[in-house]
Parts: sequence; structure tokens; C-alpha cells
Amino acid sequence: MSQAKSPPLTTPPKRSPLASLDAFMASHPFNPRLTPFAVYLVLLSVLSLTKDLSAYVYPTVYALQCAVVAWLLWRYRKLTPELTVSFHWSAVPSGVFVLVAWIAIGMGMERLFPSLGQTEPHFFEKMRGATPWVYRVSIGMRLLGMSLLVPLFEEMFTRSLMLRCLHSARATWVGLLQVLQDVPVVGDWIMETGPARRAAVLPGQFTSQFEATGLGVLSLFGVAASTAVFTLSHAPRDWPACVVTGVTWCLLLAWTRRRGLGPIAWSHGITNALLWGWTLYTNDWRFM
Repeated sequence: MSQAKSPPLTTPPKRSPLASLDAFMASHPFNPRLTPFAVYLVLLSVLSLTKDLSAYVYPTVYALQCAVVAWLLWRYRKLTPELTVSFHWSAVPSGVFVLVAWIAIGMGMERLFPSLGQTEPHFFEKMRGATPWVYRVSIGMRLLGMSLLVPLFEEMFTRSLMLRCLHSARATWVGLLQVLQDVPVVGDWIMETGPARRAAVLPGQFTSQFEATGLGVLSLFGVAASTAVFTLSHAPRDWPACVVTGVTWCLLLAWTRRRGLGPIAWSHGITNALLWGWTLYTNDWRFM
């Protein structure tokens, strides 16, 4: 009697890079909210390191930077339903208020701490003298990027992801212990402590906080922690202004949360556009 032949082994088809990215983005609620922000920072570092190589590097890399981030926001928009462009009238006064606070506090910081001021000509000033047409293209692209794109991914990261996943001080502390357990060397030591062992049996606290906290639901710790994250992504001279800004936009989000992130993205965009105009009008490049 002949034995039945076993079916040939087949190798599962490989995923395309795009399919792998789609799966990654859908695998965790943090991924589509963090990735655009992280990609922007990485390409910003590349831009900072390469912009002096040629006058054409800045507009080329900046265009790529904005295009990639915009594509990420658009492709994964169904995973981030809070990211809207809904307008609310309060975006205008709040945006102007943040502009005034940013300029006034920044100038005050430079008077108190002169070392925080700009000591060399800004990159755009050099570009304006060397290649005027490249400067005009670059400064126009900068306006579009900082007023239309940056508010979307920065607010989604800061006032959606960070504000929600850092809602409770106790849960955040437990979440930090859970993260530190996976850090080489440090994790072994952490696991010897009682709090870390108790944290290990709990669900991921950052994810749990994010899922349990609605958009615009505020806590004192959440506002402070998310504002601290927002502050650390700016220059030391702007830190006090960042605190005022963070609190203002958290309060605005709490008031307009039914419209999603749209109103604070509008407020953020208005502030940035006015700062761009202030810079060109006064030739004061410290705020660019």
C-alpha cells in the first residue's frame, strides 16, 4: 500500500515594507501618534547636520521631511480619529495670547540670562544674503510647515498621547517601573524591588491610562507631565513660555474636546504663523 504524500512545505509570503508599516501602526494606539513626531525629529536632526553643505540642502530635506510626515498623518488618519481640522472661534484669541506670551517671556528670559540669546547670525539670514531665491523658497516652505503641519502631529503627540497616557501620577510611576524592567542591567536591579515585582503583574499602565482617559480629560498631573514633555522639545530660553503655552492649550482642549484636536491645532498654527510674520517684520530671528 502506498503512503499518502505529505503536502509540500510552503514558505509564507514576505510582507512588503508598506504592509509591515501598516501592521506596525495598527498594532498599538501609541504607534500612529508617536511615529510622525519621531520621524520629524529624526529628519530635523539630519537637516541640522547637512544644511551647511549646500544652499539647496535645506529646501530639499525640509520638503522631504514635511512630505513624509504629512503622508503618515494622511495614511493612518483612521487610526487617529481625534486628529481633526475642526475650527472653533477660541483658537484665534488663544493663538494671539500664546504669541504675545511667547515673545514677551522670551525677551524677558534673554534680559535675565543674556547667554540664552542668539550670538551668531541665523541660518536664514546667511541664506538670504548668499542665495536670495533659495531663501524665499525656503522661508515660504517654513511658513507652511510650521503653521499647517507641525501643529497637527505635535498636538496629537503632546495633547492626545502624552496628556492621556500620563493622566495619573501613581499609574505613571508604575508604568515607568514596567518600562525600566526591560532595560539591560538596570532591569535586573529594578526587579529585585517589591514595587517592581508588583508592577510586573499589572497590565501596561501607559496603555491603560491612554485607553481609559478621554480626549481633553484633564488632571493636574497630566497637564504638568505633558507640558514638561512639550517644554523639553524647545530651547531653554523658551521653557517658561512653553509652560504658559502648554497650560493654555490643555484648557482649550478641555473646552473644545468635542471637536477633537482641531481647535488647538488651529490655535497652534495661528501662533506659529504670527511668529513667522513677527520674525520677518522685525528681523528678530530668535523666535524662528
